[in-house]
Amino acid sequence: MFFKRRWFNISVHMGVKLFVIVNFIVLVLMLLAFTSSAENKGSVYSLVVPSADNYTRIIAEALPLANNNLEEQLLPDYWVQRFIYIIAGFDSSNPEGIIGTELNIAYDQAVTGSLFSSARIIEEEGGEEDYYLPGQDEDINNWIVIPEEQISPVQLKGEPRVLIYTTHNAEAYKPTDGVSKLEGKNAGVATVSKVLSQTLESKYAIKTFYCDVIHDYPDFAKSYINSMSTVSQLLKRYQEVELVLDIHRDAGLKSRSDTLVKIGNKSYAKVMIVVGTEHEHWEENLAFAEELEDRANQQYPGLIKAIRVRKDRRYNQHLHPRALLLEFGSDLNTQEDATNSAVVLAEIIDDLMEKD
Repeated sequence: MFFKRRWFNISVHMGVKLFVIVNFIVLVLMLLAFTSSAENKGSVYSLVVPSADNYTRIIAEALPLANNNLEEQLLPDYWVQRFIYIIAGFDSSNPEGIIGTELNIAYDQAVTGSLFSSARIIEEEGGEEDYYLPGQDEDINNWIVIPEEQISPVQLKGEPRVLIYTTHNAEAYKPTDGVSKLEGKNAGVATVSKVLSQTLESKYAIKTFYCDVIHDYPDFAKSYINSMSTVSQLLKRYQEVELVLDIHRDAGLKSRSDTLVKIGNKSYAKVMIVVGTEHEHWEENLAFAEELEDRANQQYPGLIKAIRVRKDRRYNQHLHPRALLLEFGSDLNTQEDATNSAVVLAEIIDDLMEKD
């Protein structure tokens, strides 16, 4: 009995030591992975992939590797990340997935440790959903200047202060509608637009005009040309408009969680702000996008996914200094996720307009 008890004590002691050693190794590998996985380049964050050294070629000869992504598999970081995934069950190359999901903070907040910093500003070339066709519209000489003096109090019987429309009316939310698009109809994004408009008017007394004209059917390629014509006419009719919003949703993501944030006991679709640079006043659009994102971070951290800056695209933002494209989640979000976001975004917009 003595030897059995002693052997049991020794086994437990060795087990505890092994557990501590394994966890220490995992911690060290995690720190190495986090250090090499993200590099802050100003306001733009990107993955850093080191060059493969000769010793990794030896590993390649000894281990069965797939022909595709061979260069990636030869990197030390690849094996560190795989080891951590097997032991701990998460992807160490995605700090946002580890920290941001649980703490409800944006990607750069997880990387830099700041709870009050801005979301990512992602610079990208072009955009598959946009068609910038130079020469098909006249030069814009009627750039609308927002007066610096105090804006008069809201009068619901007066002209609208906010203009909301949808360029891609067919965009839907698959979990709710069963499909990602409802061709020729005002689908999920139109519902988001209506909720945003109605909340601004009924709850915050901000006169809002929602345009339900379909722009993406029957010729999707002319969506932005069509919506540009609509918005131009409306801005000539309503010259007191201070904010122009084109409502969309993203697509091509892997899961609903990629654009989902929990605030309290509700689920919200993350909102991506998109700014096009193909016009001379684009920095005014970007400045307002950053102002909107900053205010959202103060009130609803994690709601704004990022600000995406697109080169060679305009998104009709040349028509107004406060024109923005907002993507409410992706086609994998539910309609409720997106409309929840519309309600709180109305509150944020109200605070911004009150400040003006």
